[in-house]
Amino acid sequence: MLMINEEWKEAYGQYDIPNEIQLLHQLENDLSNEGLSLSQIAFQPINLFDPYSITPPDLIPFASTGGNGIHFGFLTDFRTVSNLSEAPIVCVSPTNDPPLRYMARNIREFLNLVYSVPYAEMLETMWNYDDEKQVVELVKEFEKYTSSNSEENRKYILTRYQQVFGTKKLEVVSYFHEAKKDRADSIHMTTLDGLGVVCAKPSIQSKQHFNFPQNRNCDESEVVKMKSFLEQSNELEKLAFVRDANYWYIVTSGYHEAVWELIPELLTSLKLKDEVERVSERC
Repeated sequence: MLMINEEWKEAYGQYDIPNEIQLLHQLENDLSNEGLSLSQIAFQPINLFDPYSITPPDLIPFASTGGNGIHFGFLTDFRTVSNLSEAPIVCVSPTNDPPLRYMARNIREFLNLVYSVPYAEMLETMWNYDDEKQVVELVKEFEKYTSSNSEENRKYILTRYQQVFGTKKLEVVSYFHEAKKDRADSIHMTTLDGLGVVCAKPSIQSKQHFNFPQNRNCDESEVVKMKSFLEQSNELEKLAFVRDANYWYIVTSGYHEAVWELIPELLTSLKLKDEVERVSERC
C-alpha cells in the first residue's frame, strides 16, 4: 500500500492527489523491487520538487525526465480546475525555447502520449513537429543507439505501464495539434508564456497587458509602474501579469528580486495561497 506523507500532501495544496499519480508511484515501487525504474523511459515520478523560476506558480509537478530539468505538471489555471484529473498537463523545459509547452488536456491523455513513445523526453521535442514522419524518424534514430538489453527493459516497463493504466497509442503530432488548438480556443487572455489565462468570470471585458521593458529592467521606477497598473487591473489582467512576469523575469532570489517580492503580494491579494508558497519557496 502506497503511503502518502504530509510533505507530499503539501505539494498538492488544496487538491487531492489523483489516483493516476498514486498508481504511478506504486508502479515505480514495484519496478524498483525488480531492479528497474520508470526513469528508464524518462518518466520518473516525483514527490517533492524544487521549482525552477520558469515553472508556473499554478503548476504542480508530478514527474521528471531526469534530463535538463525537464518536468511535467498539472496546470491548475489558478485554481479554476476543481479536480486535478481534469487539469491540463504542461511540460517545463528550462533550457529550451519555448520553455513551457502545453502537452495534454488531462492526465489520462498524457499517459497515452507517454505510452506512444519509447522515451518520454521525446515528447518535448515532438511538440514542435508538423508531421508524424518526423516522429518515426526520431524514434528510429533513438533506437539505433540503444542496446538490446536497454530496449528489452523499456519494452517490459511499457508493458507493465500499459497494464496499470490501460493506455493506448496515439498519433503524437495530430494529438498535439488538436490539444493546442483546444487550449487556444478556451483561454480568455493570451500571455507571453503561451499558456494564456482561463477566467472563472468570462464576462470581464478589459484585457490589458502590462508593457514590460525589453531590457528586463525592474528598478524602483519600473516597479512603481507595475503597481500602478495592478491597482487599476481586473482579476484576469492580474493573472495575466503573473504569467507574463514569471516568464519575462527570473523570479527568484539573487536575480529580479523586486518582481519576486511583488508576485507573492499579488497572489496573496487574489487569495491564491498555494501559488504564494510555490513562488516563495524558490531560492
